[in-house]
Amino acid sequence: MSETEAATVSNEAIDLLWHGVDHTEGLAIDVDSAVWCGGEEGQIYRAPLAAKLKQIAEVPGRPLGFALDGSGDAYCCVFLGDNGLYRITKDGQVELLSVGTPGRAVHTPNFPAFLPTGQLLFTDSGDWGDASGCIYALDGDGGTSVVDESCAEFPNALAVSPDSVTLAVVESTLPGVSLLTIGSDGSLSDRRTYCKLPGTIPDGVAWGRDGQLLISCWAPDAIYSFDGDRVSTVARDDTRFVLNQPTNIAFVPGTSRLVAANIGDRFLSALDVGFVGADLHRPRFTPPGLGGVAN
Repeated sequence: MSETEAATVSNEAIDLLWHGVDHTEGLAIDVDSAVWCGGEEGQIYRAPLAAKLKQIAEVPGRPLGFALDGSGDAYCCVFLGDNGLYRITKDGQVELLSVGTPGRAVHTPNFPAFLPTGQLLFTDSGDWGDASGCIYALDGDGGTSVVDESCAEFPNALAVSPDSVTLAVVESTLPGVSLLTIGSDGSLSDRRTYCKLPGTIPDGVAWGRDGQLLISCWAPDAIYSFDGDRVSTVARDDTRFVLNQPTNIAFVPGTSRLVAANIGDRFLSALDVGFVGADLHRPRFTPPGLGGVAN
């Protein structure tokens, strides 16, 4: 990766959407192209990109990463409040699902993702610089377990590979992306470093259908791609006019259109990256909640 390398997507080709969204960090996009994202005061937004920004719920803390199930409900990691993993229905009902395990309460819940087995993973980033992070799994019966402690360098966003056998884990203080092998029972093993991004703070990740990996960075204001051999710059904006601390990223399903959350500003960014995003696992998922939270 060269600092002088030209980006493949010009800043003029990046669209700014949902002006007024409150410094969102996480987002996900449903099969009907409706976008879910959060605001720093606990707002939960959901609407089609072409529609007006609409708040449907509020959670007790700051919403970070999102995942969506087969019924269209959202699962969100909430931090800086009543920390935990929450479910938000399309009609705005909020329910607490997990606060970790009895032996390891969640500290910095950050990002959820569904495995092909139907389990819901979510990262606990731990403390910055302490290599104290882990990955939890929530099963359909509501049980939570720690399934990985090897990706400990502030584990952040997760993405299952197009062939469903590998999990990409952003480790923000590595800095870079590690891979874990996904077992047929949902176990995670064999951590190895996939790519390092020196001088960056990576945050978000998404696979292309043909195996390209996209990585968005809190710093610098950039989105990179990795093809297994080489890191390339997809988009970068040192002026912060069209990318401002891009955190999580998500493809509009079945398209090459990528949407980025900008925690540093009040808009979403959309760009065509030239390849189609991988399909995500969206199982039917109905674990019982812990109670105590509802809108």
